[in-house]
Amino acid sequence: MGPPLKPRPEDIPYLRRLGWTIAIAAALLVVWRASDLLLLAFGSVIGAVVFRSAAGLFRRFGIRNHGASLVLGVLMSLGILGVLVYLIVVQFGTDIAQMIDNLPQIIASIEATMSTTPVGEAIVRAVEAAVAGSAIADRLGTLAAGTAEVLLNFLIVIIGALFLAGNPGPYKRAVVLLTPPAGRPMMERAIGKMSIALRLWLKSKLISMTAMAVLIGGSLWLAGLENWAALGLLGGLSEFIPYVGPAVAMLPAIGLAAAQGGDVLTYTLIAFVAVRVIEAWLITPFVNKQVVDIPPALTLFTILGAGAVFGIYGVFFAGALLVVAFVGVREIYLRDTLGEDIDAIPEDAAT
Repeated sequence: MGPPLKPRPEDIPYLRRLGWTIAIAAALLVVWRASDLLLLAFGSVIGAVVFRSAAGLFRRFGIRNHGASLVLGVLMSLGILGVLVYLIVVQFGTDIAQMIDNLPQIIASIEATMSTTPVGEAIVRAVEAAVAGSAIADRLGTLAAGTAEVLLNFLIVIIGALFLAGNPGPYKRAVVLLTPPAGRPMMERAIGKMSIALRLWLKSKLISMTAMAVLIGGSLWLAGLENWAALGLLGGLSEFIPYVGPAVAMLPAIGLAAAQGGDVLTYTLIAFVAVRVIEAWLITPFVNKQVVDIPPALTLFTILGAGAVFGIYGVFFAGALLVVAFVGVREIYLRDTLGEDIDAIPEDAAT
């Protein structure tokens, strides 16, 4: 029997690097294969932050018992969600379903109208080249058709959020314990900063979604467009996905205005221009004071990249993922590794 296989001392650093490379590649492969599940888990984290933030409101109003405030926060959040579902499904369900069914024809009509000019034709070609073959375009139809799958995933997110909101301690401690001992204080602080940033982001989204729903609905009513209330609701909800969502939400309004005839299309375009000016000059500066300041170009390309890689769920969660990643890089790499003097996140604004 020969001597045991033992690497030479000079080969050990190379073998260690090779082992880490294989482990990282295996972890990335698992993340890739289980991307949908991981996105749903992240959705549960967002839901838990919403529930606990709502519970914080009740504690500010004098309900000091943690369990009671959390139950009230969950009930309030689910109640607001139920009102939105009622509006989308019952109150405006027929109108929204008709708009979604007519969306391909609306897009085709807009493309035909724009293609009559050289500039419009160039824009249409550029948009088609950007969307063609992407996971976003491939999965939009799948998402619309797979209603049962969407509802099941939504139920999973809600149940996961309830577990996380009820007792987040073990999950946070698990992440901290997986960190080397020297870096555990840094990781614990970074997790706290990520949680604060996510609450700030959700708070800003609630403000912008509410304001834009009122502005869009009111401006379309003044423009004389039918279904203005449903379009306003869709416009407000679309603000959850920056840049991409509002652009897509404009298409049904423009298509319906063109079909309605008269000067409605002109008034509708003027209304959207006015709304976007108000958003850029008033709403966005106010909201940016509430949240981590992320460059707009980085947000846009992150959303498009997440959609291309993970599909429609990636588009939906890209904004929140970017906030967490942005704060993680700031706290773990820039502040602790490089020692940069980074402005602190305003904790009082998150309450």
